[in-house]
This record gives sequence, C-alpha cells and structure tokens, in this order.
Amino acid sequence: MINYKDYLPKGIFAKVFSGLLATSLVVLVIMSLMTGFAIKASIMNWNREKKEDLETILVPMISKAHRLNGGFTESALEATLLPYMTDSLFVYVFDENKRPVLLIEEGRRIRAQDLQAEGRTAQSLLNRNPPLAIKDGSTVIAYLSVDSADFLAYKANRQFVETMRDAITIGILIAVGLALAVSLVFSTSFSSETKELAAGIVSISGGDHDVAFPKSGTRELTLIARSAETLQRRLEREGRLRRQWMQDISHDLRTPIAAIKSQFEAMVDGVLDTSTKRLERLHSELNHVEALVRNLQELSRYESPEMRIKRTPIASRGFLDNIRERFLFLCEQAGITLECSGETVTFSMDELLMQRCVSNIVQNALQHTEEGGAIHVLLSTRYSDVHITIENTGHIPEADIEWMFDRMYRGNTARPGGGFGLGLSIAKAIVDLHSGSITAENEGQFARFVIVLPQARVS
Repeated sequence: MINYKDYLPKGIFAKVFSGLLATSLVVLVIMSLMTGFAIKASIMNWNREKKEDLETILVPMISKAHRLNGGFTESALEATLLPYMTDSLFVYVFDENKRPVLLIEEGRRIRAQDLQAEGRTAQSLLNRNPPLAIKDGSTVIAYLSVDSADFLAYKANRQFVETMRDAITIGILIAVGLALAVSLVFSTSFSSETKELAAGIVSISGGDHDVAFPKSGTRELTLIARSAETLQRRLEREGRLRRQWMQDISHDLRTPIAAIKSQFEAMVDGVLDTSTKRLERLHSELNHVEALVRNLQELSRYESPEMRIKRTPIASRGFLDNIRERFLFLCEQAGITLECSGETVTFSMDELLMQRCVSNIVQNALQHTEEGGAIHVLLSTRYSDVHITIENTGHIPEADIEWMFDRMYRGNTARPGGGFGLGLSIAKAIVDLHSGSITAENEGQFARFVIVLPQARVS
C-alpha cells in the first residue's frame, strides 16, 4: 500500500509554524525597538525644551541686572537669580571673557575652590553645555550655560517610564502568546488540509478513482483540489474508454480474421470452391485488417516524442486542389457538394502530414453527411497564423465534442461506414506536431472543425 507521507515534504507543519512565529516575533521586536526609541526621543525633546525654557527666562533677568548695576557683581547677580533656582537646575554665568561670575548647581551656589576640591574646572563647565552668548545690542556682555536635571531625576517621570516598560513587557508577553496560538491554529489547519489533499492525489496515482477531496478555505488549495477531481474523472473516463477501445480493436481484428480463417478452412476441406469472387472478398477483409494495423502504427508514430516533421513552403492553392481532387469523385457519388477555397498564400508545414490530417477530417465529414449536403474546406489567415476550416452539413452531439479527438473515444454515430475511430485522433496528433490546435463545434446547420497553425504564413 502506498504511504502518502513518503511523498510529502518533511516538517510541513514545523515549517509553517516556525515561519509564522518567526515573522510575528520579528514584528514584535521591531515594534519594541520603535517604542523604546520613541520614549528615548521624547525624553531628549523634554530635556531640550526645558533648557530652552530656562534660557528664555534667565537671559532677560541677567541682561536687566547688567543694565541696573552697570556690570556684573556676584552678589547682585545671585540676588537676582537665586529666588528662581530649584534643586534641579544647573546655572553657570560667565563674563564676556568667559570667566566665572556665578555658579549654581542644584539650587546652591558653588565657588571656585569647591570646583578645585572636586577636581573640576570652569572650562569643564563650559564644555558640559555650549554656552549661550548674552548681548546688549551687538556687544557680548556674558555667557550663560544652563541645564536641568535629567528627565529621570524626577520621581514622577521615573514612575511613568517604569509603567511604560511594564506595559510593553506585558504587551510583548501577551503578543507572543497570541502569536503562538494563532501560528499553531493556522499551521495545524494548513497542515491538515495539505495532508488530506496530498493523500487524495497519491491515492489517485495508486489507481483509486473514487477519492473525495475536502473543501478548503484556501484559494490555491481549492484550485488544486478541483483540478485533482477533474483529473480523477478524466482518468476514470479514459480508463473506461481504453477498455472499450481495446475491446473494439480486438473485435475489429478478431471478426475479419475469424471470417478469413473459416473460409480458408472450408476451401481446404473442399466445402467451398476457390472462386474469384470469394477470393476478392477475402482480400477485402485482409485489407480491412491491414488498414487497422496501419492506422494504429501511424498514430503511435505521430504520438512518439521522437517524431519530427519536415516543414517546407506550400502554396495554398495547390494544397486545396489536392484535397479537392482526392475527394471530388467520392462526393459526387454520394450526392454531396465539395467546395475548396481560400486565400492565395504560402505557408510552412509538413505537406504530407497536413494532407493526411485534412483528408482524415474530410473523410469523417463525408461519412456523416447525408445526400444533398455539402462539405466546405476554407483556408484563411489571421496575422501570421493559418486557419484551415472544414465544415459539413450535419450536427455533432454536444456530448461528443469534448472527447472526439481522443483515440479511445467513439461517439454514438461513429463508424457508420466501417471506420476505426482513429482518423480524428491522427489528425490531432499531426496538428500537435505543428504546435497548432484543432477544435470542433456546431455552427448553424454545419459541423465545423478548425485547425490553427501558429506563425505558419510565409508570404
């Protein structure tokens, strides 16, 4: 018994699951990084705006103190600024030569000796933040370097950031859990659908033609399932037709052979005389068997991958005249009108094969056209394509149109004149060798066959 699991890609569930989960985790990581970057950018903007607000407040006050006192004194400047200082501010005021005038850190005044004790210099304070030049008109009167404690120095701000981190962490955990659940559900569903579909297809390959395919919610899987169902029906039909075809072929061979054998035995036993008329009938039966074998061999050769055609430029008028001469006498005997016409062009094809192709279709039309009917052969072009249309008075049963070129199919009206059911199959094989197409249809009172030879027109 065929084990369909041997035909499936290994780890289809794991591949889909890991792919979905990895995608979800990558998205979560990106979102987390973006959120962290946004929080950091917000903190930097807060610090910058705080610094700008302080400069906006302090610069006018420093300028005013300079004008009122005619310059800067440490005590006067301290008295002006100290009431506005808080324990989160860093304010450094330098004179026009960048010598320190007033240094305030976290709301308290520090002196030069305090800086030295801490191993710092006034220049390091200038380097901490680029100083802002304070001007009186166009003259620089002082430099101001101001800053505030970092955003996280405030308890409320720290609590806000911690809350955001906790919320992000919890959100990530929930999102990961949801991603796992969704990936698991989707992967299980997808894996189950593909396994059932693959099992059905493998069953078909094992000869089971009664497989029910599940209806999937996925468009591509549904399309595959429908195609598999169509293939299953076609294989079942072709298998039935193949068996019927073999029975018909066996009958077509067995009947004349049995008749010939029995008559020869009777002649040997002296029961029948060896008259010329009887020998002619036996010869006819042998021709019947020979024609059947020849058609089978011919069809097999045309359908062989090794078959190659020999294209040569052919004049349309000569091609049509050949068809007309071949069937004119037969049509006149049957009381059928034959007309062959078309454009005067040159096209490329294997002349012998295409003559055989069109002749088979005309022969088929001749067998299915009643007395007083007509057969038309028309050659036309469309751009560089060549169209050969053969139509006859009559009607093709709709049930036969789809299958009539199948070498294992015989319609209900086939073989009224003793044909073998291979003529149209041979015609299609020849058209396929020319990379063309052949179709059958009903058009009004006519049954029509259309052969299209792409890129065949030469001039």
